[in-house]
Amino acid sequence: MLSVTPDTNTLVSATISEGNEYLLLKNGKIGKIKIVTSPAILLEFKEVISRKKFGFSRPQIDAVIGHILSIAEIVMPTIQLQAIKEDPPDNKVLECAVSANSDYIVSGDAHLLSLKEFKGIKIVKTTDILDKLNEKG
Repeated sequence: MLSVTPDTNTLVSATISEGNEYLLLKNGKIGKIKIVTSPAILLEFKEVISRKKFGFSRPQIDAVIGHILSIAEIVMPTIQLQAIKEDPPDNKVLECAVSANSDYIVSGDAHLLSLKEFKGIKIVKTTDILDKLNEKG
């Protein structure tokens, strides 16, 4: 089974619309892929999704985090990286994926995508993972 670490913006997109990122998490829920995240990613997700512009109430935010916790494996990264100097918070995604030995990082972030691969972990867009799942049937 493919192991996938979504970045914060992927989780936010999955929460605010039923697009590709939503389908990614749905595939995690039904067991087609393993979703992996970390407390640092979840904390950043909570901070972002709590912004007024998204309009979520505290109970809605808690419910979404509970849902993510129910479908994701939570890892405690054992390393600290400084691979992305232009946007240091992006390093938390790399730390999670490396610690979990993920197959893929899913992101729309230019800093992450520009790496293409990190320590054998491919960094791709959501559509790339969905295409891969469709190939497998």
